[in-house]
Amino acid sequence: MFLGWGVGEGLIRNTKAPLGWLVALLLFVAVLLADVVSPPELDFSAFYLVPVIWLTWCRGTREGLLLALICGIGWYTHDFLSGRFVSSEFFRLLDAANRQISYLLAAGAVGALRREVLTQQALNRQLNEAMAEVRELKGLLPVCAWCHNIRDEGGQWHTMELFLAQRTKAATTHGICPACEARFHEEAGPGEEVG
Repeated sequence: MFLGWGVGEGLIRNTKAPLGWLVALLLFVAVLLADVVSPPELDFSAFYLVPVIWLTWCRGTREGLLLALICGIGWYTHDFLSGRFVSSEFFRLLDAANRQISYLLAAGAVGALRREVLTQQALNRQLNEAMAEVRELKGLLPVCAWCHNIRDEGGQWHTMELFLAQRTKAATTHGICPACEARFHEEAGPGEEVG
């Protein structure tokens, strides 16, 4: 994706504060300038969302909310100084509050999405690490009927313990099952102890 948008180790993780703020402020100034040079009938207030979304995605909710406040103040200041006609200053303030709330909500929503993406990336990393540790034995294992050694792909015979240790992270320990213990006592006679 372009510039690592949202995946892997792209913008969502690596944008340093000065760069994130510089880009966001440049976007804010560009929107403000477009708003200043356009006639009062044109409204660029929705475009103030662009720097808010950018900074929130790159740096997090807290910084996005701060920029949302700056954008709301910037829009209101421009609207006040532009001479746009309103029947009452109360309506200009109400309009500014409406836009300010939309900027703050956008920062909150993008921040929540960012947290979910980061959580998902962390879970994917953990899953990939776990999958890398899992080794599965498949197919038929040729086991000696007498000594229970196992033949590998190269034709070499190995003890079951060595074969498993080389191919898995499993360790073996020894014990005796009840059937073998009973057979041992039957063959050895009374008084003999198991190994």
